[in-house]
Amino acid sequence: MQLRPEQNQTVELLIERVGINGEGIGYWQGYTLFVDGALPGELAKARVVERKKSYGHASLLSINHSSPSRVKPPCSLSGTCGGCQLMHVDYSYQLEIKRSRVEDALKRIGKFESFPLSPCIASPLPLSYRNKIQMPIRNGTNGLEIGFNKKNSHDLVAVDFCYIHCALGQHIYASVRDVLKNSTLTAFDWSTQQGILRHLIIKSAVYTDQVLVVLVTNGLASLELKAVAEEIMNQCPQVRGVVQNVNNQADNVVLGEKFTILAGKDFIQEKLCGLQFNVSASAFFQVNPFQAEQLYEKVVEFADLEGKETVLDAFCGVGTLSLICAKQAKHVIGVECVSGAINDARQNAKNNAIQNVSFVCQDAEKYIQTLERIDVVILNPPRKGCEPSLLDKLGKLLPKKIVYVSCDPATLARDLAHLSAFGYKIENVQPFDMFPQTAHVENVVILHRDTSGTIQ
Repeated sequence: MQLRPEQNQTVELLIERVGINGEGIGYWQGYTLFVDGALPGELAKARVVERKKSYGHASLLSINHSSPSRVKPPCSLSGTCGGCQLMHVDYSYQLEIKRSRVEDALKRIGKFESFPLSPCIASPLPLSYRNKIQMPIRNGTNGLEIGFNKKNSHDLVAVDFCYIHCALGQHIYASVRDVLKNSTLTAFDWSTQQGILRHLIIKSAVYTDQVLVVLVTNGLASLELKAVAEEIMNQCPQVRGVVQNVNNQADNVVLGEKFTILAGKDFIQEKLCGLQFNVSASAFFQVNPFQAEQLYEKVVEFADLEGKETVLDAFCGVGTLSLICAKQAKHVIGVECVSGAINDARQNAKNNAIQNVSFVCQDAEKYIQTLERIDVVILNPPRKGCEPSLLDKLGKLLPKKIVYVSCDPATLARDLAHLSAFGYKIENVQPFDMFPQTAHVENVVILHRDTSGTIQ
């Protein structure tokens, strides 16, 4: 039986590697401990806070022999707020950590023995890069409090300044926060069933200087809510609209299904790769626009279109990749289950005078079952990856190329292993740092089908 430390026991251990959430991993008499804030090579003193059968978690007390990659975080809330897991790490080492995470997932989960893996491409901006921020709202002792959840908690950390939020969005946040605090609106409290505000979302278009503000509420619009929206528009000329989203569900999902315009418009416009895009409140758009262009260019490079291919862009969002690839394809089909995003995509095609695209509002795994042939497939699924039914259908369609864009190395590795059963081989894996200061890493993978063997 493996020896385990006692709850609250103080232990010393050498940190050997970094976990998927940015925590340091060390071993106490063979027992695995995850220590937030610790780095490889450091001798850490930590207190055990959680014990499982084969691993546990410990809080960092002190460090002996600090890592040369350790830096002082610019944010005083680092380690308290749950947003930035790696702000205490030198940026160049953050890139190494992320590349290693991809390599580990492909080997351990995907069971790939060898594959080409490029260095992680750095973000042009390690700070001030996010064009979207969503913040819970609570009632505090001195009125409304807006911020982020504490690490591993639903308790609120009030935030005045977020170092990874883009400059435009941060400027708007300061004004919106003051408007909300000076209003009579209160946050919704589940225990009393009183109040209305649940979340604040700010979406910024950094290249066009436009902002969309979304107020997530527990109830319908009130005169006070509309007055607050008008005041936000008056104080912030960059704000193109204030939208209300109603969410009555007692869960951790931020957005409900109903959107209502409180003031102005319900979308903003952004420019990427020479094209213009409408982005509505519900639509997905890459949160790091400064890095997004490099990622999209890599997708186009990997797809290597010749102008005669029919391309399927699964999980297309507002049609960004569909429209970019349409320049070099015969026809592109974009599929997305979010109706607001598809409406944006269709409008984006019109705005950019691109006619060789069509957009379908449907689950990608359902739509793909209707296809009989496709030349190139672009997969850009959410964090959970692709459904097995979608991958199995690809195994029947056998497109000559698959470009997989992933925000989670674990589900990427799982899905690539699934596709390898149909003869697809990894030609290149390119990690991108879309989320500096966090443990997240994006990847673009090009797969070709190997027809040299017996699989046909």
